[in-house]
Amino acid sequence: MTMTTRLRLALHRLWRQEDGTLTIEFLILAPIMFWTFLATLAYFDAYRAEAISEKAAMTIADVISRETNGISDTYLDGVYGLLQFLTYSDANPEMRVSVLRYHDKTSLTPDGTDDHFHVVWSEVRNDESTGKQEKLQTSDAKTMTAKLPKMGNEDRLILVETWTHYDSAYNLGMRNVWGGNDGDGEIKDIVMQTYVFTAPRFGQTCFDNTPATVDDRIC
Repeated sequence: MTMTTRLRLALHRLWRQEDGTLTIEFLILAPIMFWTFLATLAYFDAYRAEAISEKAAMTIADVISRETNGISDTYLDGVYGLLQFLTYSDANPEMRVSVLRYHDKTSLTPDGTDDHFHVVWSEVRNDESTGKQEKLQTSDAKTMTAKLPKMGNEDRLILVETWTHYDSAYNLGMRNVWGGNDGDGEIKDIVMQTYVFTAPRFGQTCFDNTPATVDDRIC
């Protein structure tokens, strides 16, 4: 029997051999299976939290769009409480509610400029110690024009933005990928931002802290 034949038979016997132990295979596959199981739970919970944040912002936008009276600070405090109740992942989310007015280019100057949105009023609600958001300015609204729908001249739009911080129970790399790095080597928190807009259903949506004084309304 030649060396080649003996080698071929040895390899054939090794290939057909079924005795042994699963310890090595278990040691290799167990960490992967365990990580996959935890990752499934973690990523499902993260996307669930994001969906809840989106639905909460939609709910707030819909509530405000149906309001026929003026929106006051007290009203917005109540809406912010609703946001806190709906977004379980963050006890102190950030919220900004703005009413924008659309201007088309033919109505601005004789020679015309780009269409843009003008801020009628804007209010922010968050934890004063950690909140980072400020009231929306017209200069900021102009940069959002491409993200917002084109409307008729002088039409109004209600814009609701929320920022929800999410902290996963498992450190599986989501903060690295989703949160990113702040430039100093520290991993940032995962912040789920929503961006919901709708039109007022019953005319204008005014900001009014003194309902008895019509002239003080911001419409």
